[in-house]
Amino acid sequence: MRYKHIIIVGSTLILIVSLLSGLLFYFNQDKCSVGSFPCANSTKCILQRYWCNKKYDCPERDDESETECFDLNGDWDHIYQDYLKPQRPLPTCESVISPPRCKIEECHVTCFEQKEIPQTFSVNVTTIILNNNFLTQLSANVFENYTELQKLLLKNNSIRNLEIGTFKKQAQLENLILTKNYIHEIHRGHFTGLVSLKRLFINENKITIANLFDFENSTSLGWLNLNNNSITVQNLSLPYLPVLDQLFLDENNLEEIPETLFAGLPKLKTLNLAYNKIKKIEPILFQSLVSLQKLSIGYNFIENFPVTALDTLKDLRSLGIEDIDLDNFEKHFFNLFPNLNFIYFKRFQYCSMFAPNVKKCRPISDGVSSLSHLLGKPILRAAVWGISCVTCLGNSLVLWGRLTAKDENRVLSIVIKHLAVSDMLMGIYLFIIALEDIRFRDNYHLEASSWMSSWSCTLIGIVAMTSSEVSVLILSFMSVERFMLIAAPLKKHRALSPQAASSSMIIVWITGITLALIPAIHWRSSTRFYGVNGMCFPLHIDDPFFIGWEYSAFIFLGLNFIGLITIGYVYTGMFVSIWQTRHATPLSVGDSEFALRFFLIVLTDAACWAPIIILKILALMKYPIPPDLHSWVVVFILPVNSAVNPLLYTFTTPKFRERLNGGKNETCRKKRWKNENFILKKRRDSNRKYLPNLVLKYFFFINIVYILFIFSKQIEYFYYNLFIF
Repeated sequence: MRYKHIIIVGSTLILIVSLLSGLLFYFNQDKCSVGSFPCANSTKCILQRYWCNKKYDCPERDDESETECFDLNGDWDHIYQDYLKPQRPLPTCESVISPPRCKIEECHVTCFEQKEIPQTFSVNVTTIILNNNFLTQLSANVFENYTELQKLLLKNNSIRNLEIGTFKKQAQLENLILTKNYIHEIHRGHFTGLVSLKRLFINENKITIANLFDFENSTSLGWLNLNNNSITVQNLSLPYLPVLDQLFLDENNLEEIPETLFAGLPKLKTLNLAYNKIKKIEPILFQSLVSLQKLSIGYNFIENFPVTALDTLKDLRSLGIEDIDLDNFEKHFFNLFPNLNFIYFKRFQYCSMFAPNVKKCRPISDGVSSLSHLLGKPILRAAVWGISCVTCLGNSLVLWGRLTAKDENRVLSIVIKHLAVSDMLMGIYLFIIALEDIRFRDNYHLEASSWMSSWSCTLIGIVAMTSSEVSVLILSFMSVERFMLIAAPLKKHRALSPQAASSSMIIVWITGITLALIPAIHWRSSTRFYGVNGMCFPLHIDDPFFIGWEYSAFIFLGLNFIGLITIGYVYTGMFVSIWQTRHATPLSVGDSEFALRFFLIVLTDAACWAPIIILKILALMKYPIPPDLHSWVVVFILPVNSAVNPLLYTFTTPKFRERLNGGKNETCRKKRWKNENFILKKRRDSNRKYLPNLVLKYFFFINIVYILFIFSKQIEYFYYNLFIF
């Protein structure tokens, strides 16, 4: 009986636990943890970073649907609402003679190559389309006969002036499009009579003054597009517009916006203020916009965005705050907006920090990293490991060879050893980046901000900057020293002594380290100079005017550009000088090799620095540069010299080849010895002695493949991204 009682109690407990588990599963099947969202008709939850990533993760593929991935909040409601409601009967248009280059279908007229508005249309015409014509002005009586006009499209003409009373008889007009003209001013009286106007497009003009009081108290105007003009706050007059719900003021010259500018727009749903010159946002600027659903205020000069400015926007569904730092915001701040489903930040790591519950958050990458990984693409991860290994191996062999062998030219040997050390630092930098990528694998979005703002990131950035600048200085120094001895021998320049060469290298290292430390010391309160992205290298291509951009421009457009010009000039001078001395004799094989080596030295220097210089110039000119180009520059282009220098300055030199060939001949002689044990012993010794030769051959082959790959990728990327993009 006792066992029976135990079995009953145990079974009852198991049944209760099972029922509770089932109930919990049932009532929570549509709920997902913070940062993940449910798929349609499924219990599956997927993380924020997998929504709209161009890969199907939900069973019904709803994570990549148009309704999920395209931000259509409010923008197109007005466009389609006329097609959803019943259409009123069209008026009858009597037959008239069609003007030249005009087409009439019922009461819709479309004309081409017109210099004036034709006056021979039916008085009942409802639509006039004169896009892409040659109109220059609209006189006061030009539409006087067309009182039934509902749609007037005058896009892409040369209209400069609107006379007062131009539309005074157009009481039925609902859509007026004046996009892409040359209108300079809008004054009271220009739109008198448009009592039924619903949509007004006067974007992409030259407007500096916009007085819109002709529409005061309008119960029809719902869409007003003034974007891409030159309007200032002082010359913008917005009256009380009780039903306006779409206002576009982006790409103008707005600076300081008064608190009452939008006070007369109680029904506004969409407001676009992006790409202006706004420096400050008043805390109560949006207080009256309680119906606002979409706000775009990115790409301005706002330094401190007030948190309280968004407090009243409880129905906000789309928010664009690109190019704005959110250092003063609290984590998960945007969880206060339950309807927010689209948000656009300056940095992708803000998505997990401030808005983990927002399903569609952009950007999802900075071109280098993704929400999951420090190195977002598999090819980048493989390349970082490969290039770091090649760079470290090649320069280690150079140091080994220079330290173990006696070289008659001690000065050159000292310089090349220092060059190998500086180039090895670049390999160490890439190796550390590869290790950090492993450490952050699958959770980089949680660590991105702390990593980029850490002193560890700053330290490896200093290592990479030191490597780059010391290499530039050593190559420039070596080029000038050779030029003075070869191209100008009659000026009696004395060759450097080993002591002078060592002292020069110490000065070069001090200069390079100082150049790398200056930004870390100057901006010691912030680590953002090196922490501009996860690679911790301050190219400032993706954000050209970020903190310290002047110093970055000085380094890459100043010192590195001068170094490139110096190396190109002195090697050209040396080549011309040697060529002239041998001009009387045919070019030998050695001379051909000498010419090829000079060409490769200049070419690899140009392949490393010229693309970076060009990209910096384009970035400062605000040319749109693809964000993923930054990672290709840091991983593939920047280490070109570090990986190829051992090939150019050591492994292809005649002395090194003599040592290699001497080792081969000695090995062949040892093979002819008859004593088997002695032969085996000597072979083992030979393998130990000359095994590096095999390694060097493979290293030579890898470098050749790497050079060809770099040039092909540069051609491909510069063609597609800088000309087609």
